[in-house]
Parts: sequence; structure tokens; C-alpha cells
Amino acid sequence: MVVCGVPKFLESTQFLLSSSDDHQDSTLRKRKRMISNRESARRSRIRKKKHLGDLMMQVSQLVSDNKHMAINLKDITQMYLNLEYENSILRTQLAELTHQLESLTNIINGFSSLSDNYGTEASIMWRMDDALLVHCDNMLHDNEHFMVEFLN
Repeated sequence: MVVCGVPKFLESTQFLLSSSDDHQDSTLRKRKRMISNRESARRSRIRKKKHLGDLMMQVSQLVSDNKHMAINLKDITQMYLNLEYENSILRTQLAELTHQLESLTNIINGFSSLSDNYGTEASIMWRMDDALLVHCDNMLHDNEHFMVEFLN
């Protein structure tokens, strides 16, 4: 039988050929997809290995940084404690020197009031205690020098 000018046996042969071509195309597409999937999986494994390596390097760097920071913290803490100790000593010295200065100021004010009340007699006493005043003046000068250094 002839359909549209193509004999029946040729029609079935064409169907078999086209069916065979479709099967080969399908098989070829499956094979290409399989190869593409394998390549994609290989690239994915490579990316994962690289990412893991990067993370390991980052962990290593962070551990190292942490050790350095711990050492720095220990050093700074020790410096802080030393400065706190030194500061407490200086505060104690400041309190002592302030007390000495107040005492010396009271002594000087006492001599001034004697001078005002007794005139010449106080002047004589003043000369007698000149050595004491020189000593007090030296103490004040030394303490003043210390205070200037302390405040700077």
C-alpha cells in the first residue's frame, strides 16, 4: 500500500530508523548528562576541598592570634598591677607630704603670730631657730621638687 507516495515497507523502515535515531539521541543525551554531572560533582568536590583548606588555615591563624592576644593580655595586666601598686605608694607619699607641709605651715604661722605679739623677742627666737627653718626649707624644697615631678 502507498500512502502519500511512500510505499508501506519504506514507511516502517523510516519509523524504525527514526525510532533508532531517537533512541541513539536519547542515549547520547543521557551519556552527555552523565558526563556533565560527573564533571559538576568533581568541581564541587574540588571546591569543598579548597573551602575546607581555607577554613583550616583560618582556624590556624585565629588560634595563633588568640595565643598572641593572651600573652599581650597577661603582660598588660601585669603592667596595670605594677602601676596600681606604684600609684598607691605615690598616693601614700602625697598624703604624708601634704601632712608635713600643713605642719610646717602651722609652725611658720605660729612664728608669725609670735612676731606680731612679741616683736623683738620673737625676732630673737627666730634667729635661734634659723637652723631649724633652713632644715624645714630644705624639706619643703625637696618635697616641692618631688611634687612637681609627680604632677608632671
